[in-house]
Amino acid sequence: MSWDLIERLSWLAGIVGAVVAALAAWMAARATKGTMRDLALILSVATDKPELFEAIEADARKRTEVVRRRVRAVFVAAGAAFAVSAFGAALGLLMLLMPDYGQPEVVGGDQPRVTQECTNGGEATVCVADNRWTLATGGTVEAQFGGVERKTPKDGVARLVLQVSGCSAAGELNWTASVGGSVVAEGVARESESRAEFPLKTGEGFTFAVRRVGGGDCAVDLRLRPVVSFG
Repeated sequence: MSWDLIERLSWLAGIVGAVVAALAAWMAARATKGTMRDLALILSVATDKPELFEAIEADARKRTEVVRRRVRAVFVAAGAAFAVSAFGAALGLLMLLMPDYGQPEVVGGDQPRVTQECTNGGEATVCVADNRWTLATGGTVEAQFGGVERKTPKDGVARLVLQVSGCSAAGELNWTASVGGSVVAEGVARESESRAEFPLKTGEGFTFAVRRVGGGDCAVDLRLRPVVSFG
């Protein structure tokens, strides 16, 4: 047998041995639940090609990064959806907690001069209406206010704010508020602010009457701000 044949057989036996060793190692790794990385490491050692392991390792890192990006995207989307849901729930709760109120308007009797007072609350401007009458000594005012409507019946509270100005000797302004012909609130307004409140249901109106008693000959300005709140 020539040395050339022996050398070739030896070279072939080395290749077969390397393949058999790699196969045996792979089967052992599979039996022990080895990963593709383990197989790449075994093949790299068996074939003496470290670049094979490096290439597979780089591919594995790339795949891991792709998975991480997808997981981050899922978490970001889930977080955004949760934030939107939480904002909607908080807004709904805020709407439930906010007071429900409205201002009745004069629908009969002595018509007032209506002015508005607005308050700037940042991005929103809130305006409330004031009803004004001028009264001389012995003068009277009687005005019917309509009800504040809502889709569902509610029990509310009417709040009145009265202010008298324009005369240093205004005397007294005796006033009453009536619902259905019954007096539900009454008082005396002088040169200061007076407040009163009484129960009022949805859609229920009231009558406001006032008479100026005493005082000088100068006229006074009566300002009435009614607000009805529910809940």
